[in-house]
Parts: sequence; structure tokens; C-alpha cells
Amino acid sequence: MKKIALVFSIFISSFVFPFTTYANPTDPKESMDIFMGTLTIKDNKAILTRCDIAQNEYVLKDADWSNEKAVSSFLSKATILKQPIYAEVIAAYKNEKDINILLVDSIDNLTEAKSCHLSDLF
Repeated sequence: MKKIALVFSIFISSFVFPFTTYANPTDPKESMDIFMGTLTIKDNKAILTRCDIAQNEYVLKDADWSNEKAVSSFLSKATILKQPIYAEVIAAYKNEKDINILLVDSIDNLTEAKSCHLSDLF
């Protein structure tokens, strides 16, 4: 009975005195993901439009830790590639002033004349 009372009091106190935890900022290299979509150029910036219903857009920037500099490489050859350009971007997400930014480690599976958007089918 005492054990149940103890568990119950801890449970109730968690509502009265909520615990707040603060996560340490993680290293962006540890929180990378794969972002699939089409690449375009707007205002001399590489833009990834995700292959999802919302078609979220991300500004691509070379990651400081990456030796590849994939975004700079893409920008140098983007004008000769046939649109749309499908790619799989390995990057860490960052938000600056309500702008979605991807810190790019690499760009893989770069494919010309391929789209993943449903709107391009019609």
C-alpha cells in the first residue's frame, strides 16, 4: 500500500512541479538527415524543394565541416543540367530568421530531367 501511495504522489507531483530539461545544442554533424527533392537556382542560391505534399523549400549552404563543398560544385554546373534536377541531399537542418536552411554534407543521386512532385505528372 505504501508503494502505491509513493508512486501516486510522485505521479501527482509531476503535474504540480513539472520538470524542465534543457538539451545541450547538438553538433550538426550528429543530426544529419536525407532530404529528397528537386534543385533549382533562385537569386544565385541553390534551393531544394522537398518531395512532399507541402513542397517545403530549403536554401542550401555548404557545411563548414564538409570537405566536399557540394553546393558550390552544384552551382557551378547547374546551368548545363536539364531541369528538373532530382537529388538526395545529406544535410543538417537549421532555421535562420524563418528561413529553412540545410547545411549540406553531400549531394547524392543527382539526376537530370527527373521530378518527384505529383504536380509535374499532370
